[in-house]
Amino acid sequence: MTPIFHLPPDFIPPAVTVLAEYPHLYHQSRISLEVQTRRIVERCAVFVPRPAAAATLEQAVRDCDGGIVALDCDHGSGATALICWLAATRRWAFWLPEDDAGGGLAALCAQILALADLPVPLIPPVAARDALTLERLLAEAAEKRQSDQPLVVVIGRMPDNADTPVPPPLPASIPPGVVIVMPVTPDTQQPAIGVHFAARVSLQIDEAWLTEIAAQASGNHRLATVLALRSQGSPLYLRLAIGLLAGRALDVKRLPDGLDDLHQRWWEDLDTPARALARILAATREPLPVLLAAQLAECANATAMRLVQRWGPLIERTDAGIRLYHRATRAFVSAISGDELASAHARFAELTFDRSNGAPERPGWQDELALSREFARHSALGGSATQAAIRTVVRRAWIRAQERRTGNLHNAAIDGLWALRAAAADGSALDLVRAAALSSGLVFLARSLPPHAPAEVFAAAVDRGQPRDALMKHIRAMIDQLPDGRDKALALRNLGEVCYALRMRASAMRMLSEALDLEAPGPTRQWCDQHEETLVALARAAIGIGAPDTALGITTRIVHTERRGMIETEVVRWLIAHRRLSRAEEVAYAIAHPGNHDWAMAEVAIAHARAGDYERAGLVLDTLRAATAVAWVTAELACDAARRGNPRAVDRVMLLPNPALRDRALAQVARALIIQVAPETALEVARMIDDHETRARCLIDMALAHPRVAAQALDEAATAAIAVEGEERASVIAALAAAEAASGQFEVGMRMAALLPEGEERDRAHSRTAIALARRGDYTIAETVALTIADEDERGWALDELARILAMNGRHREAFTLAAHINDAAARARLEADLAIAWARSGAAVAAHARAEQIAVPAERARAQAAIAQPLVESGARAPAFVSIADVLPPNERSRYLLAAAQALAAHELPDDAEEVTQLIPRPLEHARALIATAHAAARRQEIQRAYHLLGQSFLTIAPLGRTETLQCIGWAADTLALIGGAELLLTAAAALDEIDAWLVG
Repeated sequence: MTPIFHLPPDFIPPAVTVLAEYPHLYHQSRISLEVQTRRIVERCAVFVPRPAAAATLEQAVRDCDGGIVALDCDHGSGATALICWLAATRRWAFWLPEDDAGGGLAALCAQILALADLPVPLIPPVAARDALTLERLLAEAAEKRQSDQPLVVVIGRMPDNADTPVPPPLPASIPPGVVIVMPVTPDTQQPAIGVHFAARVSLQIDEAWLTEIAAQASGNHRLATVLALRSQGSPLYLRLAIGLLAGRALDVKRLPDGLDDLHQRWWEDLDTPARALARILAATREPLPVLLAAQLAECANATAMRLVQRWGPLIERTDAGIRLYHRATRAFVSAISGDELASAHARFAELTFDRSNGAPERPGWQDELALSREFARHSALGGSATQAAIRTVVRRAWIRAQERRTGNLHNAAIDGLWALRAAAADGSALDLVRAAALSSGLVFLARSLPPHAPAEVFAAAVDRGQPRDALMKHIRAMIDQLPDGRDKALALRNLGEVCYALRMRASAMRMLSEALDLEAPGPTRQWCDQHEETLVALARAAIGIGAPDTALGITTRIVHTERRGMIETEVVRWLIAHRRLSRAEEVAYAIAHPGNHDWAMAEVAIAHARAGDYERAGLVLDTLRAATAVAWVTAELACDAARRGNPRAVDRVMLLPNPALRDRALAQVARALIIQVAPETALEVARMIDDHETRARCLIDMALAHPRVAAQALDEAATAAIAVEGEERASVIAALAAAEAASGQFEVGMRMAALLPEGEERDRAHSRTAIALARRGDYTIAETVALTIADEDERGWALDELARILAMNGRHREAFTLAAHINDAAARARLEADLAIAWARSGAAVAAHARAEQIAVPAERARAQAAIAQPLVESGARAPAFVSIADVLPPNERSRYLLAAAQALAAHELPDDAEEVTQLIPRPLEHARALIATAHAAARRQEIQRAYHLLGQSFLTIAPLGRTETLQCIGWAADTLALIGGAELLLTAAAALDEIDAWLVG
């Protein structure tokens, strides 16, 4: 028996019956399923089947290999009733977005898991807002089908823009064998970005069927015939007209023509209090108690009750109260009311403050639950009158109050998204950042999974013989989606105990250890890292606009000393570049991380010396504690002296106490001396190097850089190389053989390579020799040597390097020909992608793009095409060119490609083209990033308002996915925020992020 026992069993959907056999799935989706099933039962109770329409639709489903079948119909034409009837009479999954209690997508995932009997019957925590999860489940279910029958999903109409803060996500990729049926208006071209209809079915007007409906509802066949003729094909018209006639709100002698005319006639007969009540009911999504609706409309209670009674079928009555029955009526009242609808929304916020004495976060005030449920929505839609009210929902007290009222953070997260939408429409940049960070954090913290469920599901699946490793990977991925805390720790502990019982000791101990870490007080390392990386981005943006003190102010909020020291070092470099050496020394001295402190002070010492203040440089150098930093400064200053032609540049290097550091510094000085001073002096310095390997490599570099001393340098390098012992000996001899060949002594180089044992070491020497020959232009000999290498990996590496050298010298077609000799498909595709990118950057973008399309590995092909977007823009390509190219790509590749195109267009200050491309990106993360790039281009052109709204769209796109992705986007947007609000905005945004983090983890 289905757990939804209180509903009539005749119209319980088969999908729900199947789902009831999976306790965990049912528990996770129960609330949404019950609400949707109640709507299905209500619609089916009065539904008159339409055999011709059902047969046409089913035929379209059978003929479709996979995709979306559109049910073309206007509002009020019976599409939702048909969807409900199909869900109730067929083993199809369903989703009614207007009646899903906010959990419809997760409930749909539960149905797919149950209908396909997938191995892990648990709804992933991110499923409620992530279309990718639905896509993955649809693909798994399609692969598991045992027959030719498709997996069918019926979806009701999407909510209006005023009903949800962000549109519900739809899958961008539908696998073969999966058919989605959804009603759309005839003018709808795409149900989602990048998704096209596989077929369209129109609901044709059927007067006989309409007459039957009217007769069944009215009991008057003559009236039914007249109503059917006047309905213009709308079953909703019949329901409303018959009810209004019964309530004497409509004159049978003046029947309107069609649904719009009916609504218009009804509206014209309303007086001012009645219209006010209608606007209140149009403004709300949730049922309202009649007396509360009357108070909101400021009309008498008796008047409101009389109007509700008279309006009959226009009103839906539930245990919680009343609301308008159909979206068509709400849409009509909204359209005809204009700005007065915003006043109705504002009235909700006003009454909320009145009832709560200005503190709606307090408990116990009259109608608290009814008014607080949609307070954020009404505040967001109330226009300028509620701008102050919307700020209430981004305060800690309100969040705690909503958690207390509902037992979870789901409603608080929805409120945060409404606040973000309001900020995106009309707010400050600081409000935008605050709302984005808060709403995304609440969305993340609202994720849940019953702590005992993963362990129980894993144990049951293992008992059924499912492979353990694949199951564990799947379930761990679900647990990792949860916020860190007690529930996640409990889930890991339970799963670890099951693993221990199944003798999976390593996995068990790992999970039990993770559980202990999660139970430690305070935020986890991962949580802090994400927060601090965003602060790093804000600090870098401050440096970028020349505000180093602001950057330092932001870094004070970074707890991790090495991360803070990294940014402080960047500030030091900025100050050095702008000749503010005293301030740079102050900042470097104050760096707390020892390593960053020493290296920053080392850079300051070099800056003082290069500015001519050797005394100050020496004082700073004496403060350094790290031997590597001291050696680096010494070597840099010695190299500076060598470049000035000072033959005594090496003197200070010889004072370094550490032999290895001294040898490396001597090698650097020798390389600098050979250019500016007599080669003999440089060779003398090289001879001072004690380590044989370091001396050999230094002499080889000198021989290649200065052909005049090549013979002498290589002779001495050979002597040093022979003395090298251990694993590095073969590597040094290979480098020496290559240098001999590069110096024109090919035979000598080959004899040198022959000294190495046959096999891998000799092959490495031959590969280095081939590269050296190519670099001096002997391509034919280089290719011959490379092709004779026996080891496949070494040969592939050599051919890869040769092809790149050919490309650098403009011989692109020869490079592609050489790449074809590489046997490893992945390595060959990677090289071909790099060659195509290099070719494009050399000025042949169109030819390179055509060549990139021939790359066999999809990931490399997509990478090449994305990288070529920039050269294409430089060659004159605009938005239409990229759209036509991307149209044939799968969603993931299309998103990455169009992101690269949008970024390239934005970088060339073409925000209109960038925005056009961005609107076609299906994946939310890439879509949001492209919006940020476009916003930055607009800000650079001083189109500040446009940049602000683009940032608002970006944050609205990404916030429903969670905290990680949103903080990433805020970091990407830091440079744009700097252009919009300057250093002050960056500093206050950092403070806001800190404050919100304290709320969320406090």
